[in-house]
Amino acid sequence: MLVAHLPAGYLAAKSAQAVGVSKAVFWGVLIGSIAPDLDMLWFHLVDNRSTHHHEYLTHRPVIWAGLLLVGLVVRRSFILAVGAGALFHLMLDSIAGKVSWGWPFFDGATTLVTVQATHDHWIKSFMAHWTFKVELVIVIVALIVFVRSVFKGKST
Repeated sequence: MLVAHLPAGYLAAKSAQAVGVSKAVFWGVLIGSIAPDLDMLWFHLVDNRSTHHHEYLTHRPVIWAGLLLVGLVVRRSFILAVGAGALFHLMLDSIAGKVSWGWPFFDGATTLVTVQATHDHWIKSFMAHWTFKVELVIVIVALIVFVRSVFKGKST
C-alpha cells in the first residue's frame, strides 16, 4: 500500500467514533495506522535502502499484537488502539506486500496479490496495478467523510 494507510486508518477511526469510542481511541487508531511505516526513516536515512522495510521489527504483527495486549492488560485504550491501528496497517500491507504473520515461529512472508514488474520502476508498476485504484477509492472516500465531518462542525 502506497498512499492509503492514513486515509484507511481515518475511516476505521471514524467508524469506531460513530459507536462512541473516546478521542484517545480515535487518535490511537490514526497513529497506529501509520506507525509501522515510521521505519522508512531508518530505511532511507540509516540503512541506505539495503533491507526491505517490511523486514524490520516494525512490520512484525506480533509486536503490534503485543502492544494491543499490553493496552488491554493495563486498561489503556490509547495503547490498545495504536496496536489495533498498526495491525490494520499490516493487514492492508498484506494485500500486495509481504508480511511475516508467523514470525517468530516461522519467517515465511506472505502476500495476497503479486504486483508484476510491468514498468521500469516499482512505483510505476504499483500505480498501474488494480490494487492502487482501490487505494485511490479509499483516499477519495476518506476525503469525503472528512469534508462532511468538517461541514457538520466536527473537526476530527
